[in-house]
Amino acid sequence: MYSRCKKTKFLKNIKRIIVLSLFIVLGVFILKKIFIGKSLVPIDNVASMKISYETLNELRNLSDKYEIQFSELLTYYMLYNNFFDSKSYINDRIEQNFIINYDSIKSSFRKKDVTPYYKLIDSILDEIKVFPISSEYASDYIYGDSWGIERTYGGKRIHKGCDIMDRENIRGRIPIVSMTDGIVENLGWNEKGGYRVGIRSENGNYYYYAHFDKYSDNISKGKSVLCGDIIGYMGDTGYSKNEGTKGNFPVHLHVGISPYTELSSEEFWINPYPFLRMVEKEE
Repeated sequence: MYSRCKKTKFLKNIKRIIVLSLFIVLGVFILKKIFIGKSLVPIDNVASMKISYETLNELRNLSDKYEIQFSELLTYYMLYNNFFDSKSYINDRIEQNFIINYDSIKSSFRKKDVTPYYKLIDSILDEIKVFPISSEYASDYIYGDSWGIERTYGGKRIHKGCDIMDRENIRGRIPIVSMTDGIVENLGWNEKGGYRVGIRSENGNYYYYAHFDKYSDNISKGKSVLCGDIIGYMGDTGYSKNEGTKGNFPVHLHVGISPYTELSSEEFWINPYPFLRMVEKEE
């Protein structure tokens, strides 16, 4: 009899522990929702930024028409579409389907959750003032959205940048300019990037230019540069541990952008293509 009572008491205690544990787990979940929030979209979607120039241009026009800050409008539109699930996206009914519901869409997101996305987009839009190749060479280059294309040198990986190709494949003929103001943080040989330049902006964003044939005489590590300053000349250096190696691929410029952001504690690169298209069309 005593043994049976003891067993019953033991089972009751186990049930209490299980119920208490469930309440603790539920409480932690609720607290996270309230105080910590959640990632609104997968980080890979943010990185790929697969939005068409046509959509960007339409949003720019609508921001002027409705007097909404473009950075804000773009941020909410990207979030509303989950950064497009890594697929190119064109919407010819943005005004009817998005703008008309803009206030309610904004209110569906907590401001503190949106802020890191807004800061990222706003700072890049604010900093990039010029295309990395001046308009006088507009007929000499070609490029597309090459983000995510597979690369194999140094191990299987994806391309985390945008390549701008020399149509005639002649190294050293097309000057490259800085898209932003900033400080030259890195200069010299990099195994994958060849002769490269890394420029850090005042906001902490990092702009990476790779595969130079040669540098500008006026550039050096630690030096301040302004947008439009020539930093080097397009080439085909890289894919080798041996400094000065050329010819392992066609002549081109690799542009990379690593933003300073709360969205990732690790090195994080975003697709430069949408920003390049915008600034190219505005020049």
